Amino acid sequence: MQATAEPAPVMDDFLPPGLRVPSHDQLDGRMMPWTQPLVLNGEMVACAACGAYRDWLILSTRDQIWLRCRADHQQRETRLDTAWYNRNAGPADATHATFEDCLRHLGH
Repeated sequence: MQATAEPAPVMDDFLPPGLRVPSHDQLDGRMMPWTQPLVLNGEMVACAACGAYRDWLILSTRDQIWLRCRADHQQRETRLDTAWYNRNAGPADATHATFEDCLRHLGH
């Protein structure tokens, strides 16, 4: 006589809400620090306003990449795309309610 196995209990396979990271479509954008010079196509990128060439924040929002220097100048960088950002960004260490909160978190 063969014993019938009881069905396995149904388990919720998602993390508890406090441990979940928002998906890309739930965020207005992402940003990461980039301390070294940024070289694209053999050219070192410099801030169009002040000439800074290192210590960038790289922002990814609405399929556009923006660079922000320490002097708070921002410029769009059309040679980069979201795929480049995703390949070079590490895991997110925090989410923030406002752009300014994120800037403070990253020391800008």
